[in-house]
Amino acid sequence: MSEGQPRSDDPYLQPGLVIRPKVSEEEAATLVRKIFGLTVSSIKELNSYIDRNFYIEVEEGSKNPHIKELCPDGYVLKIINHLDSKKSEMIAAQVEMMCFLHSRGFKVPKPEKNVTGSHIIYAKISGDQVGEVGGEHIVRLLTFIPGKILCQVPYTAQLFYEGGVHVARLDNVLKDFTNEALNQMRYVWRMENVPQLSEFLFAVKDEQRRKLVDDVLLAWQEKVVPLLPGLERGYIHGDLNEQNIIVYSREGDPSTYHIDGLIDFGHNQHSCYLFELVIFIMYVMLDVKAMSPNEVAGHVLAGYLTHRTFLDNEWDILKECIAARFAQSLVLGAYSYVQDPGNQYLLVTATRGWAVLDTFWDTPKEQLISQWRNTLKGYQEPLANSSPNK
Repeated sequence: MSEGQPRSDDPYLQPGLVIRPKVSEEEAATLVRKIFGLTVSSIKELNSYIDRNFYIEVEEGSKNPHIKELCPDGYVLKIINHLDSKKSEMIAAQVEMMCFLHSRGFKVPKPEKNVTGSHIIYAKISGDQVGEVGGEHIVRLLTFIPGKILCQVPYTAQLFYEGGVHVARLDNVLKDFTNEALNQMRYVWRMENVPQLSEFLFAVKDEQRRKLVDDVLLAWQEKVVPLLPGLERGYIHGDLNEQNIIVYSREGDPSTYHIDGLIDFGHNQHSCYLFELVIFIMYVMLDVKAMSPNEVAGHVLAGYLTHRTFLDNEWDILKECIAARFAQSLVLGAYSYVQDPGNQYLLVTATRGWAVLDTFWDTPKEQLISQWRNTLKGYQEPLANSSPNK
């Protein structure tokens, strides 16, 4: 492979292609007025990987015949990148999953209908032409969930435990969800696509780091791939990272936070339930200070096992899967930053990720599992069917 020429046909990662919409706060406010019939009183841009997100508050008295009551906490305006905007069935699947979870008591953003009565509408960023079809960008409005995102608060064993509970409950509820379009999605970020990382490794300039990723990819091929057909599958959120989980503090106590909500359904997919758990574990390992990152999985598993089983074949590959997600986040983040060097959000994982992955990968699997089992003993007895005995 020549330098800078990845073989992947994934359009999101083609050299020189910046797909984030170019839109100002003023243009965003205009879109809200034209598409949703609401007058913006304040607006602030939020972090985003490849879309544009704005937090907005609207003036009282703003009217949309399809919004019965204004959300007192405000809204998030999402302007989808032009590639995803060509896949209306994918956006519709995200809307369906959020509405499904909202109806079952999960605190997730609620998609609001625009003035035409639809959840999805196309708009040209110029703001001059708005229509149901033929535009360039899908624009959506979601209710805002107040609170802090997980990475803004001190990590604790209790938060990890609650995170495990939340992952298990989420996957259990989503067993009743179905969307055929999601079965066809082939995001490069899907963990099944871990082998594709070799095509983007040139973006990692450090030779030792490239060697580390190569070792993880080899272990994935040898250990994980043979077991993939036997793993339980279903619909998952697909991106349970520290930026997408909302926490709150009971009774105003800033030292005690609890898992409260979940945002950003841009990577929902049909995949292995194990990967949902792995993604959460990997991202909370990044900035933990209350314990060694290697200890985190034990607390998450303790919560998870209160609602779901964890089978022998999953224990067998847990280390390899966590390491593979680290590699995915680090390599694709590095590559994406080459394409969009002004977007610091792309480098969040890299701040500590390489060092955490290096230490984690050097720790023998038997030592990690023993450590996690000892952590489980400090909690209520897990489900009888679970068997962390490898």
